[in-house]
Amino acid sequence: MKFEYDIKFTDNTQQLHEALDSWAERVLTIWGMKVQDYAQLLVPTGTADSTGIEGYVGGALKQSLTYAVDLAKKTVTIGSNLFYSVYVELGTGIFAEKGNGRKTPWVWKDFNGKWHFTRGMAPRPFLRPAVEDHIEELREIAVEEGNKEI
Repeated sequence: MKFEYDIKFTDNTQQLHEALDSWAERVLTIWGMKVQDYAQLLVPTGTADSTGIEGYVGGALKQSLTYAVDLAKKTVTIGSNLFYSVYVELGTGIFAEKGNGRKTPWVWKDFNGKWHFTRGMAPRPFLRPAVEDHIEELREIAVEEGNKEI
């Protein structure tokens, strides 16, 4: 008895890489949008009462939140370009997280020329909770996108 057979292999490596890149782009983009939305719900917004500045209209930090996908590094960065966003997230002075703030009080002048005395500001995190409180949802998004047919 004689068996004849012909085995052929097809290299689908390129298609696999393309599918993985497409999946990563979709997942990172959705993650960026979701976390940006959650952070915008959590970020504190200043008011005339909270700042002591007459006519103050807040919301700059909320509006500045954005995300950027880096496909080469397979990362998504979510944050703000406003210098004070880190102070809101981590706190300042004696209230700063992990004791990383200034230990002595200081004074500062607001936009109306009024002087203020402070020992710092307690953290009001909005970025980390936007991820940490929704980590399971973010994982599910990755799985769902991976299960989609291309």
